[in-house]
Amino acid sequence: METIILNMRWAGYLLFAIGMINWRYQNSFQKGAPLWLFGLALLIGTYMPAVAKVLVTKIGIAIVAIIVALMLFLAFTA
Repeated sequence: METIILNMRWAGYLLFAIGMINWRYQNSFQKGAPLWLFGLALLIGTYMPAVAKVLVTKIGIAIVAIIVALMLFLAFTA
């Protein structure tokens, strides 16, 4: 369980960093904001025990993985 939460935190940091880079270098709030907002929400959610319990379920893991993959795909193709 702790490994899953740690990996989700790393994914949150990754999305936050890429979102800030996209926002800065592409000068577009629309391209960068969804990335860093979801990354920040994921980071905050992993530190809340009630939200972390939901995130470590099989459905929670699948949803987070799909959203992270989709956002990374959009970050590099936009």
